[in-house]
Amino acid sequence: MNFWNKIRTACGELSPNCREVSRAQSEALEHRLPAVKRFGVWLHLLLCKWCRRYGKQIRFLRAAAHDHPEEFTGVAPGKLSAETRERIKQRLRDQK
Repeated sequence: MNFWNKIRTACGELSPNCREVSRAQSEALEHRLPAVKRFGVWLHLLLCKWCRRYGKQIRFLRAAAHDHPEEFTGVAPGKLSAETRERIKQRLRDQK
């Protein structure tokens, strides 16, 4: 990678958009982000209340899932009728 590509990449990481920040926040729950990316997310979060709110929500959901794992391990019972399931399957097939 040449010098200018490195500069473009660094600038992109320093000024991410909301979609990139939401993905980075989710990614940060799994592992530590590179320093440049962390700094870019931090800068974005200083200005964007919506991304700050999203970050709080995903951290809350992660904590809730870890605090109550027994509630998330069971399979949801099938409450749809066979006819309804077939209708949904058909619609999904039609979308392809």
